[in-house]
Amino acid sequence: MEYKVSELAEKAGVTKRTIHYYISKGLLMPPEGSGVNSLYNDSHLKRIFLIKKLQSEYMPLNKIREYIYNNPKEKVTKKTIKKASDKEIYIKENICNIFEIHYSSKDEERYKHIIESVKKYVEKLLED
Repeated sequence: MEYKVSELAEKAGVTKRTIHYYISKGLLMPPEGSGVNSLYNDSHLKRIFLIKKLQSEYMPLNKIREYIYNNPKEKVTKKTIKKASDKEIYIKENICNIFEIHYSSKDEERYKHIIESVKKYVEKLLED
């Protein structure tokens, strides 16, 4: 299911400002789209519920972020984006919820070593 920010805030029992704060702190993935066309989904809702649960157990936000980063399912997400006009396919990868890289699928193998180096570099920076 898709939600606008106000719908997500209502379902999750938080404010819109809290959602934007979680995004800025790397606790929540950015929405699809931008501005008034931004859309959130059930994974955003589940993540907010997880954050609230951990907060209720008195875990501070920086520890919650570490918990999220240490969960392998949360580290990197890949999404394929098709450009309708010329049929070119792009890959969008989110690294540790704070950094995105975009590349053409036809260049994926060619630049695989660079892509992997960027991922490792960002993850190492977060450890320091």
